[in-house]
Amino acid sequence: MSDYTNFKSSFVIGAICWFVNPKISSLDPHPHVFIGTKGDNSVFLFCGTSQFEKKKRYFELNDISFETMVRVQANETNTITKDTYLNCNEAQEHKIMDLYLNGSFSFKGTVSESELYQIRNAISLSELMEQEIQSEILTNFPIV
Repeated sequence: MSDYTNFKSSFVIGAICWFVNPKISSLDPHPHVFIGTKGDNSVFLFCGTSQFEKKKRYFELNDISFETMVRVQANETNTITKDTYLNCNEAQEHKIMDLYLNGSFSFKGTVSESELYQIRNAISLSELMEQEIQSEILTNFPIV
């Protein structure tokens, strides 16, 4: 099996991956949670942030339901060192090959079963996520 095939098969719902994301304005690796695939070539990820106050303020200013924000608690199992917050209204689509070629990409841990449940619930409650993307993600999301 090729390295790329092994890499591609590592995407499991709830997996936490770290990488420098060209879609955000930071040169530091951020934790991302894998939430689904689009066809054979793309994945959906939520980018996490430890900056709760900024995220809270964004939700307040934009009148976004806090039920669509999920906290991933830092622990040894998931390798996150600070509590991390996911905006479950903004699924980022990334090409798998781009992630494979990203020099900083690595899988490190998974979210807990209860966090996975909260993520699934937040996705289903989102009024901001495109319905087509929301349906695609929830169709393949495990029932927890």
